[in-house]
Amino acid sequence: MPFAIAEGPDGNMWFTDFHKDRISSITPGGQLEVFDLKPDGIAERLTAGPDNAIWFTDPGANRIGRMALNGAADYVPLHTPNSGPASIILGPGNDLWFTEHAANRIGRVTPLGTLTEYALPTDGQPAGIAAGPDGNLYFADNQGDRIERLSPDGRVDQFSLPHPASVPNDIVASPDGNLWFTEMARGRIGRLTISGGLTEYPLPVHGPPLSLTAGPDGNLWVTIGHSHVLCRVSPDGHAHTFFLPDTVEPAFIATGPDGNLWFTEPTGRVGRFTPSGILTEFPASPTG
Repeated sequence: MPFAIAEGPDGNMWFTDFHKDRISSITPGGQLEVFDLKPDGIAERLTAGPDNAIWFTDPGANRIGRMALNGAADYVPLHTPNSGPASIILGPGNDLWFTEHAANRIGRVTPLGTLTEYALPTDGQPAGIAAGPDGNLYFADNQGDRIERLSPDGRVDQFSLPHPASVPNDIVASPDGNLWFTEMARGRIGRLTISGGLTEYPLPVHGPPLSLTAGPDGNLWVTIGHSHVLCRVSPDGHAHTFFLPDTVEPAFIATGPDGNLWFTEPTGRVGRFTPSGILTEFPASPTG
């Protein structure tokens, strides 16, 4: 089952596969290469590192992984047991920053493997994380119904959402200088300014928005898998809906170096979607 997806340092898209314990790359033209993590590795979320490698979270073994572009993998064990490493991004200091969903911590690992963990001051479950334009980290706390900001020296600010049980999940920095995030339980996306101003926007289609990305066209693109929909949201909150075939259920989404949107499908495919609305699908495994 293809899961998370991100642009790699080589101009290809890379994605994880929970059920098959592997990471794969796909070229803009759809050529697939698969790297097996068995017998002892899984990958949840991933990002391109500053060292021409892919970095990923491995919640099963409680560690952070680094995969070279030829598939060789090394690992950094985490200090906190059963911490549930989830989302990971390249952030301040050219380091890798990640959420520890089960331990309520934020982690930082340098490309050389030096690890630092930051305990958060209020109970919660940090999920998605993004590097803000102000040099801080922003992350969605889906248990605490808030967006939090972490400075590189460990200071935390909290921005509570106005509605309980919103379940903020994914978060990205946008070219408009703001942070945008999904509210899975409320069918909305939100915008947070670096000064703390919060605005919420309802989406026009029923269903939980799982993932979003800052698109190549200056808009936000949101997946609503249960409704087979991609939503394009402008910086002023105006949404346009693209209805996909009933066989297409977009999950995680990322912007590719080719100027298109790429998303995973739990049915075993990867989708490529142009900003003008043209869909192409590729098998996510050699056997399809």
